[in-house]
Amino acid sequence: MQGQLRGSDEPVDRRRRSFAAIFSLTALVFGLAGPSCATPPEPQRARNVILFIGDGFGMNQLALGLAYASEVRGRPLRMAELADAGSAGYSIPYSYARITTDSAAAATQMATGRRALTETLSVDPETAEPLPTILEWAEERGLATGLVANMRLTHATPAAFKVHAKSRYVPEAELADQLFSEPEVEVLLGGGGRAMIPAGTNLGESVPGLPAGTDGPSNRDDDRNLIAEARERGYTVVGDRAGLAAARGTERLAGIFAASHLPYVLDRSWDGLDDTVPTLAELTDAAIASLEGNEAGFFLVVEGGLIDYAGHDNDAGAMLAEILDYDEAIGAAFDFARNRDDTLVLVTADHGTGGFSFTYAGGGPGPLPETVFPDYSAGPEMAGARHLEMLAAQRRSLIEAMPDIASPATAESVLAVIEEATGIRLTDEEAADLASQLNEENVAPRDFSAYYLDSVSIPVALAARQLANHTQVVWSTGGHTSEPVLLLGYGPGAGGVLGIGENTRVHGIIRDAFGWE
Repeated sequence: MQGQLRGSDEPVDRRRRSFAAIFSLTALVFGLAGPSCATPPEPQRARNVILFIGDGFGMNQLALGLAYASEVRGRPLRMAELADAGSAGYSIPYSYARITTDSAAAATQMATGRRALTETLSVDPETAEPLPTILEWAEERGLATGLVANMRLTHATPAAFKVHAKSRYVPEAELADQLFSEPEVEVLLGGGGRAMIPAGTNLGESVPGLPAGTDGPSNRDDDRNLIAEARERGYTVVGDRAGLAAARGTERLAGIFAASHLPYVLDRSWDGLDDTVPTLAELTDAAIASLEGNEAGFFLVVEGGLIDYAGHDNDAGAMLAEILDYDEAIGAAFDFARNRDDTLVLVTADHGTGGFSFTYAGGGPGPLPETVFPDYSAGPEMAGARHLEMLAAQRRSLIEAMPDIASPATAESVLAVIEEATGIRLTDEEAADLASQLNEENVAPRDFSAYYLDSVSIPVALAARQLANHTQVVWSTGGHTSEPVLLLGYGPGAGGVLGIGENTRVHGIIRDAFGWE
């Protein structure tokens, strides 16, 4: 029959109109309708980006924090909450022609998006020409910027975002001069004041409120006073927790809280500095309060640096305390970001340190339900909650405690010092063995001695091997390790962290989040 499709009672003209309507809808959805079709919305851009770098925060350091939060504290890490609400991926910390990196190269790669030679700060690996950093990009575009660390601000990780040098080990004053040069970083919070003050003076003479426990002499060889210069340019300068609180919201803020690094969390409490030395979370919160008023937005880098030092020292108790301190700082930024829709928070690390892990040892599997396993006694004892509790009970870092052992070392002195610091009492045999090793002419671990290059940390590594009999914590090195590290994101652009890629992609994630070409 003319005028109808075969097998259909619907007139041809009506079917044609129907197909046209379907095609129009399809074109609208898939962008096929030409100029008259509405264009897809632009992806949401970030106004602010906060980048957290846990120095030495490898995957087993992450596992330590997660295990403690779950098995002892009974609530998740703040970074786990951030990951659950956002995205998670992995970052590979290769450097130029190396699979093991240092903090300078790793931070340079995140700052510039280019592979870097180890020990260099934001320079081309082949020409040594300066490479523009993401912080400098932000300043050029009118954003406010900040660097926060519980280390010296001249240390590799924070310095790489502002400093250009062929070596991280050039005189510290040269690095400090660049930190305070144009373009200005609006917020600088951390340590390293010894490189910012005139030769022959102490930091406390230039910084108000500085605790005596973190004061120290200048290491400059000239009369330049960077802190006084900053004050003349309109910076508010503070040196303690009270000063930081009073300066909250100040647009230009220089908080210099130590001549060198800030103390370990454990030593801050042991030395009675909790009321005067701010936590990393307090530093982060203060930085955000100062930066958020900038109309164009801000870029902030926060380093949890002492995780790395505890790893170098093979001090698991001190490392756990630093991980939790770092996590609280992440929580402060996450609380800020989740109350708005314009802030990207990234959490990562530069590398692992120390080859840390829990393991298992002989002695049986520990308590099991008798009704289910009445005769079960085979197998090793696996590390568990009680071992986590041992680490959390440590009161003082071993790097600070070990010098209190008598010289020459005695078993009695070893027993007393280790128990006072950690709460763990070595056996008489363990104490005698440790004392004997400390008294040797060439003090070194019996295993992997070639991988312990810092003589200051070696006594702690020896103590760690005796403590392993109690904590089931093992270490393989005093240096860095090459495992992948976490990369978390929450906020606009967080999807960029998905998958596995080199740490150079951190630079691109930030640029994409800001919408920069």
